[in-house]
Amino acid sequence: MHVKEAIIAVTGQITGLLDQFNSYDYRKPLDEYDGSSIGQHFRHILEFFQCLHQGIEEGQVDYAARKRNLLYEDNPTLAAEAFAVFSEQVGQYSDNQPLAVCAEFGSELRPVYESTVGRELLFLYDHAIHHLAIIKIGLNCHFPHVSTDKTLGLSPSTIKSRQTAS
Repeated sequence: MHVKEAIIAVTGQITGLLDQFNSYDYRKPLDEYDGSSIGQHFRHILEFFQCLHQGIEEGQVDYAARKRNLLYEDNPTLAAEAFAVFSEQVGQYSDNQPLAVCAEFGSELRPVYESTVGRELLFLYDHAIHHLAIIKIGLNCHFPHVSTDKTLGLSPSTIKSRQTAS
């Protein structure tokens, strides 16, 4: 599978989850997240995707410059629509296109590193899987009615390792 196909698959998994939420549950603060909500985690994933899209257009991506749009953490339908838009855009990207990435380490210095669109798509995929693992904890604790794939939040290497161990 190519990284673009993997991103499309994960955005499909995400929209399938979002379609099962009402706004109240989606924005409900959870103790497991120190008062954050499922919606905040989905917004976080989405805004990283949007930062890459904007960065491709500008030649430099800055993941720290996210808009933190509260509508995406309050409205699962709006978030699903935005994930679908990104999923449609990703096929147009050129993996080998050079891209500068502005880093954030908590100081005044914001170094810029060379990357490619393909490398950043790989980062976004791994980042989404990581947050889906966190989301899965909230789902298991509070929303057992939300149907999930048993591989939600697992990296492909973990899935393969578990299959081999069986």
